[in-house]
Order: sequence, then structure tokens, then C-alpha cells
Amino acid sequence: MRFIAATWLIFISFTATSVMAQCNQKVHITDITYAKNSSYFSSQYGSELDELIAHPPKQAGYLLLEFKVNKIQPSEDVRHYNKWLANRRVDRIRTYLIESEYSAPIISRILTASTTTDRSVAIHWCAFAEQETHLRVAKSENSTDITQ
Repeated sequence: MRFIAATWLIFISFTATSVMAQCNQKVHITDITYAKNSSYFSSQYGSELDELIAHPPKQAGYLLLEFKVNKIQPSEDVRHYNKWLANRRVDRIRTYLIESEYSAPIISRILTASTTTDRSVAIHWCAFAEQETHLRVAKSENSTDITQ
């Protein structure tokens, strides 16, 4: 019985993750631009994030932080460094929002097949589709204790 319950929980978590990661109609909010080799954003962008925190979108959804890494790099070491720096840049924004108690879920995506060099994190709002907001987990009337 534990195996069935564990399998069901894993299935639900994978299903929820794939639903959350889809963003067919994203609304661009802003871009946070970084200086070369830096993972710190200026106070100007802090003000933009404060505005987002003070006035969150009204519809249900999540924030998508997206960074593009150029697929053509001079070496594997440079590619590894740029992916590491991309993660740091996205994490700085995520940390800022979380510490400011931003209420919506935050998803990040690093795209590693970009054809251009860009040092900005794009912030998008992804609204839940109507059918996604009404997903529910079925509860059996004949539930049994899974600790047996």
C-alpha cells in the first residue's frame, strides 16, 4: 500500500511540474540587465522589482525568470562559467523576490541554445489556463491508512 501511495505522489509531482513549466502566453514584464561578469543588478532594477511586488498581476499564475546562454562558446570552460553565472543572476532575482515575500510561484528557465549574447534576465508573467486552475486530486471514499 505504501508503494501505491508513493507512486501516486511521484506521479502527481511530475504532472504538476509539467503543468507549471508550460507557458504558452507569457506576458513580458521587464528585463534585468547585468554588467559583464557580474551577478548583481543595479538599484534601478531593484525599484522595478519593488513595483512588481507592490502590484502583482491579478490573475492566477506564476512568474517566469528566463535567461539565454549562447550555444556557441570559445571553450567548454567558458560555457560552464556562463551557465554558472546565469544561475547566479537568476538566483539573485529569485532571492530578492522571496525575501520581499512575493506571493506567486517563481519558475526559472535557462535556455542554452541562444544564438545571441544577452546579459539580461527576462521576467514574464504566465497565467494559468482555465482548465489548469481547476485541477483537483480525487479522494477515495474507501480510504485506508497507508501506514499499515
